[in-house]
Amino acid sequence: MKSTITIADIIADPSLDTRLVSGAKGVDRAVLWAHSCEMPEPARWLGPHELLMTIGLCVPSKSQAQREFVASLDEAGLAGITVGDDDLAPRLTRAMLEESEARGFPVLATGHNTPFAAIGRTVAAANANRQTMDVLVLAKLYQVVAAQSPAERRTGKPLRDLFRTDLQVIDDATGCVVVGNGVLGREDWRRYPLRTHRATQLTVSPGAQLDGFSLVHLTQVLAVDANAILQEATERVREKGATLDSALAGRPDQRLTSWLADGKGHVAYRAIVTDSEVENRIPLAIVLSGLDLPTTRSNGRTILISPLADVEPVREILRQLSVAAGVSSEHHDLGDLAGAIAEASSEFSVAVSSGEQWREFHGERVSLLARSRTESALIVQTVLGPVATNEPRYVPLRETLFTFLDHDLSWKDTADALGTHRQTIVYRLNQIETLTGRSVRRTKDVSELWLARVAWDHLKGRT
Repeated sequence: MKSTITIADIIADPSLDTRLVSGAKGVDRAVLWAHSCEMPEPARWLGPHELLMTIGLCVPSKSQAQREFVASLDEAGLAGITVGDDDLAPRLTRAMLEESEARGFPVLATGHNTPFAAIGRTVAAANANRQTMDVLVLAKLYQVVAAQSPAERRTGKPLRDLFRTDLQVIDDATGCVVVGNGVLGREDWRRYPLRTHRATQLTVSPGAQLDGFSLVHLTQVLAVDANAILQEATERVREKGATLDSALAGRPDQRLTSWLADGKGHVAYRAIVTDSEVENRIPLAIVLSGLDLPTTRSNGRTILISPLADVEPVREILRQLSVAAGVSSEHHDLGDLAGAIAEASSEFSVAVSSGEQWREFHGERVSLLARSRTESALIVQTVLGPVATNEPRYVPLRETLFTFLDHDLSWKDTADALGTHRQTIVYRLNQIETLTGRSVRRTKDVSELWLARVAWDHLKGRT
């Protein structure tokens, strides 16, 4: 699909009486077609690699407007512009020519004795073989579209192969790739809006040999594909989110069990807590990547529940999204969902504060008792009550209790460790019994006091 004529070829043809005014760096730009247009905003009507021919009626007169005019033509992918030397065009300002030079966008001038039709015929003749190929490619396009599988529709590979160029369809709201490779769209590619229910854009790699004729049909095909993919993806996000919310409310659904089952049919999952500044970017990216992960929002964070086999693919997606994530330990019971989320939330907070991209909960001794700092705080408050405060009258009581527990309930060892009399230990433990309702003489109470003691160390950052 390579063009046989360039801006340089048009300038070099003496019969066309066309000279370069500015934008010399762009003289090698391919010209696939040439159009005469005097409508305002000609970039709306012309396509990539097309030469705009005008007597100047569409050229604005003010400096800044001319600068923006050149920018709009270049960003639409035009090959260049030639202005008829008929004294009808406004003066081409320094600002316009500077913008042309900076962009390498050719601005030409055509003598008044050369009709634009002559340039059009020259371009058409030079590209006659390519135009025949365009018709064949167009026929092939619709054959490819009819035959492509859902996976091929998502990757866009058949279309990329047909047009020999990289392309993506990007969701405007989230920046996610709807058609093509990758998670987020390329910022440096040329963009063309698509007529879809949800705003999207086609982006193509720089230098792609797509003229307006091919582009019209390609955008129509991709608009249909993008609509279907996005509608399916948003429905999957909604369905899976509702299923997860129901499970967290104590109403588990069999579908959640099937999504989180391993190869032997056993539930095995990890919770992942993360967040993005762009609303709905993470759930949409996950679903568009083909992963069946239920996601929801809670306390300003995004929660994902991932089967074990998908944890690494999720990690790669979040890496491409440049977001931090906290990950729970492995769980095998849907009744542990809240605990798994608490683990992941705790690790997410640490990941954000420490600048880590991915932080996993590996578990500590306290993990048998509490899966998060929140649970540890609750245990301490429930068991110790006022003894957990820093009031001066309670600090010696807590110190005595913890020392007593650390020394396996030995009165003598506790008194020696604290350097105090045994009767003082007895007095303080009696006060603790009154304040907490728990006695060191009952096994059940000792167990609860020990859990609170370990939870206290967890809160203070000790293991």
